[in-house]
Amino acid sequence: MSSAAIIKRIFAPAALVGHVYARERGSTAAPMPIGNVLELELSHKEDVQKQQDMTALGGGTHAEMRRVTDVEIKMKLADLNVTNFARASLGTVHGVEGGSVANEAHKVMRGGLLRTAHIGSTDVVVRKGNTAGTATATDEQHVGVNKGAIVPLENLTAAPATAVSVRVGADVATATPLAAAGNYTVVAAGIQVDAAAPDVADGSVFWVNYTYATVGTVIPAAGNYEVRAAGVYVLPDAVDLADDDDVRLSYDYGSYAVIEALTTKAKELELLFEGLNEADDGKPCIVEIWRASQGVASAIGLMADKGFASLPVSGAVLKDDTKTGVGVSKYYRVRKV
Repeated sequence: MSSAAIIKRIFAPAALVGHVYARERGSTAAPMPIGNVLELELSHKEDVQKQQDMTALGGGTHAEMRRVTDVEIKMKLADLNVTNFARASLGTVHGVEGGSVANEAHKVMRGGLLRTAHIGSTDVVVRKGNTAGTATATDEQHVGVNKGAIVPLENLTAAPATAVSVRVGADVATATPLAAAGNYTVVAAGIQVDAAAPDVADGSVFWVNYTYATVGTVIPAAGNYEVRAAGVYVLPDAVDLADDDDVRLSYDYGSYAVIEALTTKAKELELLFEGLNEADDGKPCIVEIWRASQGVASAIGLMADKGFASLPVSGAVLKDDTKTGVGVSKYYRVRKV
């Protein structure tokens, strides 16, 4: 079908689905999909000036002048991914890599939460009191170890590790012992690899066994506490814990993202809607919005008795003066078959 025939075509019912892509305005990066978009709408607002017809009885309109004052975009986002959430909350994002915490101090309030510094804690150990003791770490993995590097051991506090042994190898089952002489020394922070270690290749994987100092008596979880996503919940009738007890938590945690809300300005985006018309044989309808300023979400649904959460966002479609030429829109373009 020719373009002239497409332009003249009358039958064109529309029920569009498709992907929405975005990138920051001015970026040369590829537009990235933003996920499932439940609703997408462009709207126009006009300022209408009318001149009354005073030449005849009954009145009427002699002339009318219309000017578009605003072009707005509205979206309802189904995927609350980090990028969408940050844009909708005017937030800044940073990542926290997984690791371990030793002896994080807390004060007990039975029936309350000991909120840990990191989320999603695992392998939690709770200790109470100030009694000195020791514990052992077995096959603690350290990857990408180079000559001359310091390997920080996860459980150390003030005292260096003792009874240290190291094995080297990509797999814990096949790793081989590494002699300390000429290869490494034990220091306060962990293990110092010699700059000329003959048995260590750059990028090695270490498996380390060691003994480390602890403070306090280990409190069993049963009858005392539950590990939850945001920390450790102390049971109201905890057997071995009392209000105002000083405890220390040691735990592992995985990587996660942090979104600090309302810390930046609205992003100007370039949006592309890759529409497919379900009512017309899946014909494409591509809408390109050159410059959109996305505002903060009108609401962020965190809990509901049923259904899915979504992010309703809106913004302004702004003039893009880089688009020039006769009949070339500075706001948006629609291409359809």
